[in-house]
Amino acid sequence: PFYKQVYLRMVPIEGGEPKVLAYLYGGQGTINTPSWSPDSKQFAFVSNSGLLLE
Repeated sequence: PFYKQVYLRMVPIEGGEPKVLAYLYGGQGTINTPSWSPDSKQFAFVSNSGLLLE
């Protein structure tokens, strides 16, 4: 949703509680519409939060 806070979370493959990596704002072209790499090991998204994740 446009300008709604969304969470980027990492979920352990073996189960357990998800870890929040970042709090971001949604909208077209942002965390709600990420692009995955061909091998599905990385993804990219656009954010206006100024946050840099590597």
